[in-house]
Amino acid sequence: MIKRRWQPCKLFLGIVITLIFFYGWYQKVDDIVDLETCPACYGQTLCSTLVGHQEPLSERLQLTSFSKWKILNLVNVKNVYYGEMRDMPVVLKKLAHSSELREFDERVCKVAEQTENCSISQALKLLLAREGQDVLQVVNKYPDLFESSDAVKCNHSRTVEVLYENFMKTDRGPYHQHHFLTMLAVNIEPLVISTYHSSFFPRLIGTCGRVIVEDYVGPTLTQQADEPWIVRADYSRQLLEMAQQFSSGTFVLYLTDVSLDNFAVSDDGSVKVIDAENIVIVDTSLKGLDVTEHVNDGFGCADCLSFSYDDLCGHASSDHNFYAVCKGMLSSSAFSEDLPQGLLHSAPDWVLRKYPKLFPLIEECGYHPLIKPNKPSANRKGAAKDLHTLLVTVLEQYNT
Repeated sequence: MIKRRWQPCKLFLGIVITLIFFYGWYQKVDDIVDLETCPACYGQTLCSTLVGHQEPLSERLQLTSFSKWKILNLVNVKNVYYGEMRDMPVVLKKLAHSSELREFDERVCKVAEQTENCSISQALKLLLAREGQDVLQVVNKYPDLFESSDAVKCNHSRTVEVLYENFMKTDRGPYHQHHFLTMLAVNIEPLVISTYHSSFFPRLIGTCGRVIVEDYVGPTLTQQADEPWIVRADYSRQLLEMAQQFSSGTFVLYLTDVSLDNFAVSDDGSVKVIDAENIVIVDTSLKGLDVTEHVNDGFGCADCLSFSYDDLCGHASSDHNFYAVCKGMLSSSAFSEDLPQGLLHSAPDWVLRKYPKLFPLIEECGYHPLIKPNKPSANRKGAAKDLHTLLVTVLEQYNT
């Protein structure tokens, strides 16, 4: 019996030792930035700190914890790494799976007609040179390159112009057009952060090759599921304020992935979006948009965030963000598999007694016709406003 139990252990240890032999124990930042892809990369504003040797050792960015182990790259499909720079925790992101980056390279090579022994850096240079270094021309002429980018789903040219104008404030180098197009095609998160300067996003520190560096925010909302109820009530207040802020202004941001793992909480209790890839941008000043309020009715999916790009892009306003927050994260039928009872689960008795309207307002804001088919359509924005006011009251009275 002992021998039988030992056999699987020996096999496992053999596999681990073999992998370590081939991959080695540790990796440095140099191993993950893919500088050879530049200028078909995100930029080089932080390379002196990440891979250069001009900075003192104490100033350089160092990978920390499991991010240093090469073997874990086999399961790190999101290509997210953790490090420390000047005693501050940071996050390094490659912004896509390795397979998605390869697909982008292949598309650029195909469009540039450089399929034989293609160098991605030369292919993107050739493509931009062919179009007179005009990024808008490239976006309009080669839409297949940007088919997975939510920034261009609405086909609003001024959106790309504004993203580009703000990006140029952070990258003034000779290859800024190449960097911009790469981000636009692969993942718009750094473009959104540098354009909208919202307190609901982490700070973008810089770029090097195919890595961006951001402030490490903290644990995700999924990891906060067992925090005291009053703490989670404050997170909920902030999520509603985020929905309001993103739904206002000339350029509206619609959240299209409200997994609790995409939001994190900083040391001071601030909630931030830590994955801003899936955001639809709508230019509400565009002529011809439907001025009636768009109502997201869930499109028949009660346990997922379904929506129509045509509806979001074609209306000057929508209640989509409030639906995403209320139904997706706060309601008793939230989308999260880890927290299906919602972020405000297990309310204390004193809350239920003193504020009986609180949870009906959550359900009103997150109304879905499949869950309550006989109920008339809800006034979602009104319910969200009343819910926010009530949460503020609860928090103020609790604190005093």
